[in-house]
Amino acid sequence: MNKKTKHLLNSILFASTSILYFFLGYIGYGKQNLDLTKYAQYENVITDKGIGIHYGSKGRKSNVFYLSLNGLDENLGVYRMSKEYDDLLKKIKIGERVKVYYQKSNNKTENINIDLIQVEKDDQILISKNEYERKESFLIYIGLIGGLGTLFMAYRFYKYRTIFNSRK
Repeated sequence: MNKKTKHLLNSILFASTSILYFFLGYIGYGKQNLDLTKYAQYENVITDKGIGIHYGSKGRKSNVFYLSLNGLDENLGVYRMSKEYDDLLKKIKIGERVKVYYQKSNNKTENINIDLIQVEKDDQILISKNEYERKESFLIYIGLIGGLGTLFMAYRFYKYRTIFNSRK
């Protein structure tokens, strides 16, 4: 394979990584303005709540707020980057009857499902879906910035045969 063909293939491969970033943005966009009727819902009494450790992929651990409902076989939780859960600990009480909306988890090793979307007690919203939507909107920014950045770097690599220096 000659140098020009190899350079062109490397540039195309480099540019195609931006597709992954744009896909992340698309996923984040899809999780905006959620329709709660499309998610699992369950209503019962809270049997446990607190701050627990969520074991994520690749062995990562995070502190999350969790709650357990009578009759539900999984713990549901909320992850916040700020790690501030005091408001949830005060608002949500053991023994209260609540209705939760969540995305069911297929991950059998997950100890806390952090896809809890909304929690309601009577007609009062204790945890709003807006918080979940804001968290997921972060994917939009990562996708757009990463996608445009890799396209720009692929262009520089194709034109100058380097990313950082502008020599021909």
